[in-house]
Amino acid sequence: MNRRKFVVVSTVMMAVLAAAVAGMALYSSYVVKASIPALPEALAWLPADTQAVFGMNVQKFVASPIYARFEERHGRDIAHDLGEFTARTGVDPRRDISYVVGAGRVLDGPKGEGVAIAVGHFNTTAITTFIQTHGSPVKVDYKGVSILMIPENSDYKVDKGIAFIGESEIALGELESLKQVLDVRSGSASGIMTSGTLGPMLRALNPDEMFWFAGDAARIVAKAPANTPFAETASALLTVSGVLNLTDAVTGKITATARDEDSARKLADVARGAVALGQLAGESHPEVAELLTGINVTQEKNDIRLVVNFPVELLDRLGQAKPIGIPVGINVVEAARGLSTDKRTAQPSGPK
Repeated sequence: MNRRKFVVVSTVMMAVLAAAVAGMALYSSYVVKASIPALPEALAWLPADTQAVFGMNVQKFVASPIYARFEERHGRDIAHDLGEFTARTGVDPRRDISYVVGAGRVLDGPKGEGVAIAVGHFNTTAITTFIQTHGSPVKVDYKGVSILMIPENSDYKVDKGIAFIGESEIALGELESLKQVLDVRSGSASGIMTSGTLGPMLRALNPDEMFWFAGDAARIVAKAPANTPFAETASALLTVSGVLNLTDAVTGKITATARDEDSARKLADVARGAVALGQLAGESHPEVAELLTGINVTQEKNDIRLVVNFPVELLDRLGQAKPIGIPVGINVVEAARGLSTDKRTAQPSGPK
């Protein structure tokens, strides 16, 4: 591996592993009891112009058999990839990260930018030594915090960096995003909790949720290219938020708010139509039928709610199921009303 890329991969591993654990958790039926008492203080350091924000309670996974099951399947790879990093930095992401929060925003054109903050216990001296040993980072001092910008390409272009905010927080992202976080932390700029859109949504969060997200959908969609699928339909959205928890079942809820009741009704019809399309495959694929019975779409005034509830073990059976033939030429709104505008069906993608 290229030395500079190796440094980048190593330093961001702490945040990436937490994200990976989210996917792993879909394969467990354990009732997780570990939690932290409140949302981390670092959440309030995210910039006020954030358009989307997410959070993960990492210890709800690593303190449970969820990660143990993953280790049982992939223990050799984990030992190889993580062992040296842990030995040299003293940081074991499974043990030392308690929570991860992140924020992003869409810029003009295809670009976006964001920042993630890992909260836990870190040996910043050992991590800094490790980075300097494997590359030539550019040090930037800002608001009393050291930022190490790491060259990623052969032309020494510096895009991403890591900021050691303290012994308990490490932030990763573009330089400007890191500076925004430090501005908010120092009190010289407003943070996400002052946002008229996202602030109230975050204050209403239950800190015990395993995963959560919230987004200013109107601002995000406004930046989307004109040819984005469903862009016209999505343009009616104002906000969207959701949570996901995994116990003996996969349970979650997504709430979207539209600009008016008529738009909410149309969006709910689209969501019901997507479920109806899947139900067309249910007769020959009982796993799909069982999954879809656990998805419920409702509308109340300007709000559309999608509730998910199905057994975790169903995911294993879905992974073993045969490929599903996908209906084509069907209007999803008509499908929601039980009507099809085209009875043709595509051939399964698997072997004939």
